[in-house]
Amino acid sequence: MTLSTEARVRSGWAPLPLGCAPSPSPAHVAETTAWIGRGSSSIPEARAPAAAPAAPPAAAPSAWELAGQLASFQPVTGRARSQHFTGEMEAEVRINAAAAPYPQLGPDRVLPSGAALVEFHYRAGASEPDTLLAMVKRPAGYDPDGGNWEYLVLTPQGTSTHRGALPLCKRCHADAPHDHLFGGPR
Repeated sequence: MTLSTEARVRSGWAPLPLGCAPSPSPAHVAETTAWIGRGSSSIPEARAPAAAPAAPPAAAPSAWELAGQLASFQPVTGRARSQHFTGEMEAEVRINAAAAPYPQLGPDRVLPSGAALVEFHYRAGASEPDTLLAMVKRPAGYDPDGGNWEYLVLTPQGTSTHRGALPLCKRCHADAPHDHLFGGPR
């Protein structure tokens, strides 16, 4: 059975982040990421069975407070196909110093507040990224059921276009094996 886009939205179904197109263009990325910020900082407890609610106006893009530090983030994976963007983009994960334990995570280890991981997404063979997806561990109480992670969609210059306990990111990362984190791109 194939659901229409409207039925998918009403039912809560969603593809992997930005997974709507086989070859995303910058315009398509902007268009498909627009729905990421439609949720509040938590997943709604109940969904209206009728029409989907209207999306709130998009917040103006803003500079990410860690954007100036991106050059100091260390790569922890090689560049490989990402699980985001329907697998059509190459990516590498970079981390700040607070996220240093990331490659060795296990059941008894969580990252501290302030840890940041950024997945840089590139078109095949490109030297400059098109989009960045980030996670920042916030202090206890930020979003306890989401591991206190804030998710961000960023431009290559570090401008935040969407941020918060983004429902789609949070839903997917709830299935991650340790501290809401998966391994690097595969």
